[in-house]
Amino acid sequence: MLKLNHKGIGLSTAIGIVALVLAIASTLLTYAVSQARLVDYNIDRTEGYANAVQAVDGTINIIGRDQNLDPTYLDNLATFMGVTITAYNENVYLVTSMVTTTKVVSSYFSTSAAALPLASTVFSYTGQEPDFTLDPLITPTNILATFIPEFITNQFPSLTPQTSFTDFQSIMDYLYSLTQSPGSYTLESPAVITSQNFPVVADDWYISGTVSLADNQDLFVDPGYFLIIDGDLNLGKNSEIIGNIIINGSMNGDVKNSTPRMQGTFYVSGDVSTSKGTLFGTSDQPTFMLCEGRTVIQNNSTGYGYFLSNKFTGNSSNIIITGGIYPMQPSNFNKTIIYVNNTLNESNFFNYAIPSSVPASSGGGSSFVYTTPKMN
Repeated sequence: MLKLNHKGIGLSTAIGIVALVLAIASTLLTYAVSQARLVDYNIDRTEGYANAVQAVDGTINIIGRDQNLDPTYLDNLATFMGVTITAYNENVYLVTSMVTTTKVVSSYFSTSAAALPLASTVFSYTGQEPDFTLDPLITPTNILATFIPEFITNQFPSLTPQTSFTDFQSIMDYLYSLTQSPGSYTLESPAVITSQNFPVVADDWYISGTVSLADNQDLFVDPGYFLIIDGDLNLGKNSEIIGNIIINGSMNGDVKNSTPRMQGTFYVSGDVSTSKGTLFGTSDQPTFMLCEGRTVIQNNSTGYGYFLSNKFTGNSSNIIITGGIYPMQPSNFNKTIIYVNNTLNESNFFNYAIPSSVPASSGGGSSFVYTTPKMN
């Protein structure tokens, strides 16, 4: 016969059981949160996302081929392709396709090839003005696609540059192709940078792979050069990054107890993260952070800078920027202190790796321009 122990359990045993229960609950909560993030992260890998991109891209290509903006034609095409076509403004149209009830793939197009001067249409604003609206055809990819032919012509006069690109990756593919023959960019591993005690780039390098800097290790790209990194750029503690860089990945600068500097022009296909107290550019060399993903600026960050990204996080009165913030998707940064930069000189744009104007296109011909389909 089984006899029960009426003495009960000891205090240490009870504490152990409570700790075990809490640990299990914490593990389950962490798992649930991580799974939710995983679902959101992997949504762009679903069949629905791929179908939406194909539908939008196909619609854009058909309109570009037919050059027909008749309302009846557009309505019939939208029905046939399973998309929605609406007039965004007088000259720009929006094509969308639903992925989920809250996620949509979209692309803008226009039959106008008029140039959009960046100084007057974007950089003369802080982004907080009630009357400011970012033209949807001004994107980091469009700006880079416009500047690359100009840079290649200047840097390598013997080359005839490619002038038409469909997305960020197509720009990278073209730049990689230059490494396959002598006379322009050379293909290098990340070690060519990380093995230096004080890394300096004074050559035309295409880095294949992620560059991870050690603590207190800086990276300087000499004026006149445009470093290409086909991978992430990870900053170490107190790293300083100065120069113009293309990053086909993310720029990761969120390092604890660090005061990094990001000064130059950075074209980033992924996300950008920063540490508290990050120092950006100066009046002579402002930072241009042109990011296709999300840019996150933390408290106590300051400097001269312009931030164009799909989404922006950094709503704090402890962030003081002289320049502007221009998210392509709704973002809250009303508390952030932004001053107009009255010293910005358009004649320096080439040195900043910025074109003076953008023909509002990441692809297409001279009479039809569009942006790459993207999930919002």
